[in-house]
Parts: sequence; C-alpha cells; structure tokens
Amino acid sequence: MTYVEMKEEALKGKIIPQTKREDFEAFWQKAVADMRAVPLQVRRELVDTPYSKTVTTYKVYFNTHDQTEVVAYFSHPAGATEKLPCVAHFHGGCLQKEMGLSIVATGVCSFSIDVRSQGGETVDKANYSTDFNSGLMTLGVLDKNEFYMKNIYLDAVRTMDVIATLPEVDPTRIVTYGGSQGGALSITASALSGKSIKCYTNETSYCCIHRRVELGSRIFATTKEFLKNYPHHTDAVMETVSYFDVNNMVSLLKVPTAFCLGLADDVCLPEFVYSAYTHAECEKTLMIVPFTPHTTPKPFTEFMHREFSEL
Repeated sequence: MTYVEMKEEALKGKIIPQTKREDFEAFWQKAVADMRAVPLQVRRELVDTPYSKTVTTYKVYFNTHDQTEVVAYFSHPAGATEKLPCVAHFHGGCLQKEMGLSIVATGVCSFSIDVRSQGGETVDKANYSTDFNSGLMTLGVLDKNEFYMKNIYLDAVRTMDVIATLPEVDPTRIVTYGGSQGGALSITASALSGKSIKCYTNETSYCCIHRRVELGSRIFATTKEFLKNYPHHTDAVMETVSYFDVNNMVSLLKVPTAFCLGLADDVCLPEFVYSAYTHAECEKTLMIVPFTPHTTPKPFTEFMHREFSEL
C-alpha cells in the first residue's frame, strides 16, 4: 500500500455525516426559480490589456436576484471565429476575478466574477438583519433566506446563465472550476444551474460548516464568536448553515466532478473535503496530493488544463 493509499484509508474512518434538512432540495429549487424570474440584464465593455494581441477581454456587468450588480472578466482567444467552450472560474475567499490567461491559452474562454463584498468590484446591495463584527459569515445567519452564502451561491448560478448567453460561447460546453471558496462555488454552480457538463474543485471550502464553526476556522471565526456571545442562537445558526454546506450540496451534483485535496491543508481539512467527495453520487475522481497545503497543486492544474484543451 502506498503512502497516499494509507492516508486515504485513514480518511475513510473520518467521514462526517450530512446535515441536510428535509426541504434542502426544495429550498434550492425555489431559490433558483425565484432568481430566474428576475429578467437577466447583461452589458459589457472591451478592456485594453497588455495581452490584447492574443486574448480579447471584456468587463461584464450583470444583475442577479437582488439589487447587486456582479462584475466579471470574460476572455477568449483573439480572432476566434467559432463558438468555444468556456470555463466558469470562481476565486478563493477575499481574492478577485481573473482574466484567465492560462485558461484561454488552452483554446477556450474564461469567465471569472468578483464575489460580492470580498475586495473586488461587486458591491453587496443585500439587506441583512444580523451582522457581528463585520463577519461575512454572520450576515443574515439567523435566516437561511437572508444569509450571505445564499447570495453568493445564487450569484454563481446566475454566472452560468450569463455565460450561456454569450455569442462567443458554445452553451453545451461549459465547465466550472474553483479552489477553496471557489471550489464550493464551482460545485454549487454545477449542481444548481443545469448548464455545466463537468465540475472541477480543489481544496474545497464550505464543507462540514458546523465543524468549521466549532473550530472557529478562518472565515467562520466570527460565527463562532457570535455564538459565544449569543449561545441561544446556536440551533438557528446550525440549521441555516446546513443549507449551504458543500457536504450536503454534493448530493445535487449530476455531472462528472474532479476533486482534489492536499493532505497538508490546514484550512479546508482533508477529512472535510473527503467527506464531501464520499457523499457525492455523481461520476467522480479524486486526486490526493501529499504535503500540499492550502493551494492548488501543480499536478491538478496540469490535469485540468489538459482537459480544457480537449473540450
């Protein structure tokens, strides 16, 4: 048995059960339907970049389910005359949209949004009745219909709707990709949009959220602090986060999904990601990379780029 095989055997003994409520799927069906009832409005402008000889890039603006306008980059090979596949790329926590130059180098389009209120150009216009110490994961956390994570998940689904309308894109060849928070959004977009043919996710965040709250892990540190100060809200918070837990969301995945985890990841713990992988019932693969911390492993990047080039 190899080193990685031994480590995977150990992970099999640490699988965390799902926390889905009975109305989990119905909740998301209604949320997506309500969002799609809002007419889609998209505008874009050409961006002058140092790469314009080989890559054409637009800044795209589109509306979503509330008053928020999402801002994105859409890039494609310059001079392309036929509809091309597109990779919907979702960034990690508090990072920003990318032009996707390495993705476009594989011969496909790239579409990357700024997640609302994380330092990019997308400004959150939602109203929240709960906000503790400016923690994103306390915004509206007492109500699943108001919670911040509902908004970013719906923005990811809306992204897929926008991509499918772009004249340069073949809407039958759209895939999703992201790492960390982006991995969660990639799974969500593929699970809920009905427009993805494959999902790629690495160092996937938002798995086993109740455990991350208990640990006060990174972005959920303020959620733990909130419950330390207001313990009577514990059950309400745990119920809310269950609707956004990737460990539950994977049950809605119907497309082939490529997972990747690093055994040295101390943010999105290997047992959390492995639990989500285990609960996914779709066609799936898993790359386990030893000694890799919270970052995208080079072998997984190369694997994805090779597959992008063959879309």
